[in-house]
Amino acid sequence: MQYPINGNLAGVVILYNEDPHKIIENILSYSTKLDKIYLYDNSTVKNIDWEIHLNKLGNKVEYVFFGENLGIAKRLNTAALSAIKDGYSFLLTMDQDSSFSETSFENYLENISQCTISNVGQFGINFQPKFTKVEDLVKEVDILITSGSIICLDHFKLIGKFNENLFIDFVDIDFSFRVNDAGFKNIQFMNVLLNHQIGELIWGRSLKNLKLTRRIIHSPIRVYYIVRNGLFLFFRSSYLNKKYKIEVVRRMKILKNNYLYHPNLSKVYIYTLVGIIDFLRNKMGKKA
Repeated sequence: MQYPINGNLAGVVILYNEDPHKIIENILSYSTKLDKIYLYDNSTVKNIDWEIHLNKLGNKVEYVFFGENLGIAKRLNTAALSAIKDGYSFLLTMDQDSSFSETSFENYLENISQCTISNVGQFGINFQPKFTKVEDLVKEVDILITSGSIICLDHFKLIGKFNENLFIDFVDIDFSFRVNDAGFKNIQFMNVLLNHQIGELIWGRSLKNLKLTRRIIHSPIRVYYIVRNGLFLFFRSSYLNKKYKIEVVRRMKILKNNYLYHPNLSKVYIYTLVGIIDFLRNKMGKKA
């Protein structure tokens, strides 16, 4: 099996209330290897500086300002369908705060073009080199994160769209599970590194040994989506087998630090309760 990715690759970046100068620098770390870039702006107010910075990306960019935040999943679906319509077979999905080193992204594309594994639904990268070994290893995995993944668009219709009811958190996990459920594979290259940070890092003291270490926390609204969507996948997704449900629970454990170390604990617990209530009410999509 060969994957002719060169000259056949589009990319999408979902923008939301961030400094254009910083985002452009991230995009420039991989944009030269893309044939088309969809920049979809979910911000409620348009930053006029974009008109200046877009010139750095040349005529390959398509910038769309929507004026409202309808979530990650909806914009990913729009990008995938646009890329298919424009004749591309692969779509790179990136967070606005993620970047590659130039050699790392080139290595990524080379790995894909030389891949001999059949029926790949999406390719992904090593986004946690501090916790996972960096090695020349190709792995079939259950889950890939959105940022840094490359979707094989020839299979997109069979896999199905990203779940817009989830809005943001667990969107990539749900899609990865459905890649497998449709009979395709999630392939991860352990030697391709992404500059990417999950959540916000703060200092927290262990309750066991009192050691002070860095802890990952999230905004209260993200806690809401993690709670609500995790419960939704666990209890209401018919295609989830026992293995996938265990993975959902494992992913929800990232909430622990929020309940112990968050500077706004009361709001975190309130948003957790609201997330549970909205799950029970089957109130999905964007939080009202």
